[in-house]
Amino acid sequence: MILVAKPNAPAKLAEFADLTAGHCAAHDADRARYDRGDTTFEILSANYGHADVKDVLRNAQHSKCCFCEGMFEANAAADVEHYRPKKYSQQGRRQPKVYPGYYWRGYAWDNLFYCCQVCNRSHKKNFFPLRDPTTRVRHHGGDLTGEAPLLLNPAGPADPRDHIFFNNEIAVGGTDEGVATVDYCGLNRLPLIEARLEHFKRLETLRHVAALQATSPDVEAVILEAQTYLAAAVLPAAKFSAMAQDALAA
Repeated sequence: MILVAKPNAPAKLAEFADLTAGHCAAHDADRARYDRGDTTFEILSANYGHADVKDVLRNAQHSKCCFCEGMFEANAAADVEHYRPKKYSQQGRRQPKVYPGYYWRGYAWDNLFYCCQVCNRSHKKNFFPLRDPTTRVRHHGGDLTGEAPLLLNPAGPADPRDHIFFNNEIAVGGTDEGVATVDYCGLNRLPLIEARLEHFKRLETLRHVAALQATSPDVEAVILEAQTYLAAAVLPAAKFSAMAQDALAA
């Protein structure tokens, strides 16, 4: 997981300001009904997941999942993900659903990311643990700065690299936030570990090649190719770049 530098919000999102205002007015009018979960807000994926929004997110994230850094190949299944859940939230597994969710952030640019469906639907889901769950904001008039989320926000302000590091192909949380993010986003699920291990082995092989002495023009060309690959592997646009940074710094 690396820090996502988000550009300005796509103009498309401004079209949904009235929908958000309507949700806020509805909650003001009958707060108890929404807080019980008797009624929930309809926040449409066709809106926040519109192609105009998705394309900007995808470009900002270098065509990678905001959590696992897996690359989105052509036609790969992906979602526009809400950092703060829109319908309801849960402090943890087997914990009660807390209604409403962060309905007023349903179309908020700073709450939207591009995410692979495995991270989003199978792992993160609606989990949003807080250091102190009593500070959870359940109304649009509340102050979100009073919350201390345990899940890292891909866009900061905290840099995920300060909280999660890699022991070879294994993601390790170095802080409470790092541990929670690795856990709830499934960053050590088996298929992901296997994909990172394959990449890690390639990096190790190329690192040995890059350290060879050039004994001929052909060998020099191979060494240069390995060095070029390794230099690119740690850049934000590369898959699993956080793991590569730690692997090549070892």
